[in-house]
Amino acid sequence: MPTLTADRAERTVAGVRRFCETATVETDLLAGLAQRVRPVIGWDCGVWFTTDPSTTLFTDAHVDGFDPDTCAPWFHHELNVEDVNLFRDLAGSGRVAVLAQDCDDPVRTSARHREVMRPRGLQHEVRLTVDDAAGTWGAIELHREHGSSDFGPAELDLLARLAPVVARGIRRQAVERAALDAADETGPGLILVSADGDVRPGTAAGGAWLSLLVPRDSQDTHSALLTVAALAHGTDGTARLRTRAADGRWVTLHVAPAVDSDDRVVIVEPTAPPEIADLLARAHGLSARERDVALGLARGESTEAMAARLCVSTHTVRDHLKAVFRKTGTTSRTEVVSHLFSSWYADRVFGPPG
Repeated sequence: MPTLTADRAERTVAGVRRFCETATVETDLLAGLAQRVRPVIGWDCGVWFTTDPSTTLFTDAHVDGFDPDTCAPWFHHELNVEDVNLFRDLAGSGRVAVLAQDCDDPVRTSARHREVMRPRGLQHEVRLTVDDAAGTWGAIELHREHGSSDFGPAELDLLARLAPVVARGIRRQAVERAALDAADETGPGLILVSADGDVRPGTAAGGAWLSLLVPRDSQDTHSALLTVAALAHGTDGTARLRTRAADGRWVTLHVAPAVDSDDRVVIVEPTAPPEIADLLARAHGLSARERDVALGLARGESTEAMAARLCVSTHTVRDHLKAVFRKTGTTSRTEVVSHLFSSWYADRVFGPPG
């Protein structure tokens, strides 16, 4: 790899920012990010994830260099095995975590490295999440093979600079995707996930949903379904996750153990409008209390009513309103509702006015 100069790092940040600001709903954002960063920070294997900002669970992935057989054991270790630098532990920390710096003996200390990465000839690992005040929007994991140099200070600094840019890019797509009119109301469907990760429809509606959850290419192997399956097999058997279908709609996956087999039953249904409203507010970077105020606006609550409901002063509510206006680029209550939810969407979430 050529030396990463300050000028090249600046050009990379600028290029990634332009890409994130101009990407459309149809753009494969994760693949585009990997394509732009890999020539500057080389890796032999890597994964770029999007996550549900309220749970940090994985909803989509661009896999670069890993064979498909790696996916199931990776998900199992990440979600069920205590280890070094798990993404749930990195979330919100702003830390770019290097395996060799966080444990003296990775083979002995890290089950993920010992059982999943080292057998594939991988030695070096760097991990980080991409976060903002509304939650964790994605995660990045990069590896280099045995005998290669580890990730250097300039490369780690560049990853740290890219993290908030990537978070804004994922948030921006989430705003546009969550606002799509889901006129095609597919009903709930049932999908079965076996213990080894095989996915098959359990009902006709499940088959329809599965066709909308298939990977874009052979690199992306049912990220959301593997997430809920791995999580469920390591817990009491239940899990819940929001993800995006191929037609742009957000869907919710509910997983539970089957009664008469080792399968996990996944119920897939359109994400409820109030959850989409919360996602939209998060995607605009609103804090938890600012989201409460924005939802109050959509319900038509007065400043006094919101103050009473939130147990704060009217002055505090006005401060939150100012923050909502600033972050959404609006200047009035009605404009917030129109911009954040759209007139159609607000009616769908809360019912007609009055």
